[in-house]
Amino acid sequence: MALSSKQLAEMLGVSPAAVSIALNGKKGISDRKRELILTAARTYGIKTTTQISAPKSNYINLVIFKKHGLVYGDTPFFGELIEGLSYNATSAGYNMQITYFYADQNTQEQMQVLTESDCTGVILLATEMKEEDILLFQNFNKPLVILDSYFPFSRHDCVVINNAQGAYMAARHLILSGHSQLGYVRSKARINNFEERVSGFLKALNEIGKIDQNPVVYIDVASTQDGAYNDMNDYLNAGKPIPKALFIENDLIAVSCMRALKEHSFIIPDDVSIIGFDDIPMSYVISPKLTTIQVPKNQLGQQAVKMLIDRISGKAGEAPVCSLLGTKLINRDTVK
Repeated sequence: MALSSKQLAEMLGVSPAAVSIALNGKKGISDRKRELILTAARTYGIKTTTQISAPKSNYINLVIFKKHGLVYGDTPFFGELIEGLSYNATSAGYNMQITYFYADQNTQEQMQVLTESDCTGVILLATEMKEEDILLFQNFNKPLVILDSYFPFSRHDCVVINNAQGAYMAARHLILSGHSQLGYVRSKARINNFEERVSGFLKALNEIGKIDQNPVVYIDVASTQDGAYNDMNDYLNAGKPIPKALFIENDLIAVSCMRALKEHSFIIPDDVSIIGFDDIPMSYVISPKLTTIQVPKNQLGQQAVKMLIDRISGKAGEAPVCSLLGTKLINRDTVK
C-alpha cells in the first residue's frame, strides 16, 4: 500500500510543503532534498508529476489556516461550512480543493506552493489567524477571499459573521428574561470571533441591563468537547459559584457544559439558563434543546464563492469589500 505524501514527509523529517514541491516539479527546495523525496516517493509508490495529468485550471483552493487546530477540532460548524463551500463552488462550475496551511511549519515553502499552484483563486479560512499571520498573504498573486475573520488593514475581500451582534442578542435575551446574575463561559483557545463575542456581550450589559453589583463570572474551558466537559467538572467540583444564566461561546462547548451541570444535579433551565452560539445540529437534538445564536453557514459559503468568482472574472471593484452576515436568536428550551 502506497504511503500518503503526509506520511512520506513525516518519515523523511521534511515539511508537507517540501514534499508537494518535489512531487509537482516546482522550485523552492534544494536539489539534494528533492532527490531524497523523489527517491523515497518512487520506492513507496507515490506518483509524481510525470505520472499525473495536469490539473484543471478551474478549481478553487480552500486553504484552511491551522495555528493550533484547537478551534477546528471536532466542531460540527466547520464541517457544515466546508460542505456549503464545496456545494456552492460546484454549483458555480468550479471544483474545490482543500489545502492545509500550518503556521508551525515552513511558511515560505507553503506560500510558494500556493503561489505556483494552478488554482483559479483561493478562499482562506482564517478562523485561527492573527494579524501577524494574515501578513503572509498580503502580496499573494491570485484572487483571494478571507473567510471567518476580519483584519482591518487587509487588502482582500472578506466574509464574516456579526459575532458582536449575536452575543449582544444573547445577553439581551437573558436580561429581558429577568436574569441579573450572568456568567460567560470562554474557550481557552482565543480567536477573533470569540473576542468579538465578548465585546457584544459586554455592550448589551452596559446598554440594557441592570445587573447585580456582582461582576460577570467568567469560566474558562477547553475548546474541545471532552476538554470543556472536564474543565466544567473541575470548576463544579471546586465548589465555585454558577450564575443563574450563562452565555457560552459556542454550542459544542455549551453541550459539554450542560452534561457536566446535569451530572452535578443542576436542572436546566430551572437552576441555570444557557445560551450557545452556532446552532449546530446537536443543539436541537439534546434535552433540553439549546437556545442559541444561529449563524447562516450556507450563506457564508455562498457569499465567499460569489465574491471570489467576481474577483476572478473582473466584476469586482478595485476596493476590497467586507461582507458582514447577521445572526439570529433561536429560542428553545434552555432559558427560563
